[in-house]
Amino acid sequence: MKTAIRHHCELPAIVMNNGNEMPIIGFGTWSSTSDFSLLENVESRQSHQNADVNKEVKNNSEKVAKAVGLAIDAGYRHIDCAHLYKNEREIGEILKKKIKNGTVTRENLFITSKLWNTFHDPDTVCSACQQTLQDLGLDYLDMYIMHSPMGFQCGTDLFPMCEGKLLHSDDDYLDTWQAMENLVENKMCKNIGISNFNTKQIKRLLKHCNIIPQTLQIELHPFMTQKELVNYTKGHAICITAYAPVGSPKRPWAKAEEERTLLEDYKILQLAEKHKRTPAQILLRYQIQCGHAVIPKSTDRQHIVENIDIFDFELCPDDVTNIESLNHNLRYFKFSGAYGHPYHPFEKSNEKNKC
Repeated sequence: MKTAIRHHCELPAIVMNNGNEMPIIGFGTWSSTSDFSLLENVESRQSHQNADVNKEVKNNSEKVAKAVGLAIDAGYRHIDCAHLYKNEREIGEILKKKIKNGTVTRENLFITSKLWNTFHDPDTVCSACQQTLQDLGLDYLDMYIMHSPMGFQCGTDLFPMCEGKLLHSDDDYLDTWQAMENLVENKMCKNIGISNFNTKQIKRLLKHCNIIPQTLQIELHPFMTQKELVNYTKGHAICITAYAPVGSPKRPWAKAEEERTLLEDYKILQLAEKHKRTPAQILLRYQIQCGHAVIPKSTDRQHIVENIDIFDFELCPDDVTNIESLNHNLRYFKFSGAYGHPYHPFEKSNEKNKC
C-alpha cells in the first residue's frame, strides 16, 4: 500500500490509517546518557551508578531543549520525545515559551512521546502518559508510542538491574497495547504507535488489537533498509517513521575505527556532489521519497536548518537504486543488554518463541 502524503503550504504530511496527519519530517530529541549503555551492553556500567550521571542528564537536557527551540524556529512542527530521554520537562518549557510568544500554536505542533519498558504493566500505562503530559505541559499527545515490545520490572529505575542483568517483567505487550487504546478513548492522545517491533510481533498485535497502530518507528537507513518488515507494515496501512536515518554517528558505542560511516560512504558523497547537497540531506530525502516520516536529530543550528531543507530536489530512480545497494543489514541499535527477554525483537533465539 502506497503511503498517502498530503502537501500543505508548509511541510508535507503523511495521512495515517485513521485520517489524521503527521508531518513527514520531525525533530529527534534523543540524547544518550551513560546509563543507556546498559541496554546496548557496552562498557559504561560503572558510570550508571555514578553521581555524575545527574549532571550529564542536566547538561544534555538543556542542550536538546535549546535545539528544539531552534528547530521550531526553523519550521519543524513534529517533535519526537520520550520518557527515556529524560528531557521532557526542559522541552516542555521551550514549547510553552514558543506558544506564548506566538512562534507556533499548539494546534500546529505534532508532539510524540513514548511509553518506556518499565511501564508495560497495564495499570501503570495511564500514569506514565500523565507524567509525560505534565512534564511537557500539554493536555494531549499527538502520538504515543510503545517504545519496544519488551517489559522491564516496574520502578523508578529506567534500567532495573540485578547481578549485572536487566530485570524483565512478564507483561505481554498485547495487554499494554489495550491500555494504550484506552488513552485514545480518554483523549490523552490522538494516535498510538509501536517501535522496535518485528514482523511476527506486528502480526500477533494485529490479530488482537482494536486500534491498528498508526505508525511503526524503527531504525532505518541505507545500511539497513528492512524491506520485508517495511513492506508488511505499510501493506497493513501502518506508516513508517525512520529513526537513525543518517546512521546515528554520535551514539556513544560507535566505533569509528571499525565501522563504515554512512555519512562518509562514497556513493552518498557522490550523490551529495551531484545534487549540491549535504550527505545528510541525501539520506533524509531518500526516506521522504520512500514515503517514510523521518526524525533527524542535531544540536547544531546549521544542521538543523539544512535537515529540513530537503523538499526542493528529487532523487532519480538510479539514485535510489545506488542508495539501496548499500544495504547489508547493519543494525546499530541491537538492545543486546536485554537478550534473553521473551519479547526481544531482534534476538535470533526468539524466532520460534511466541513473540
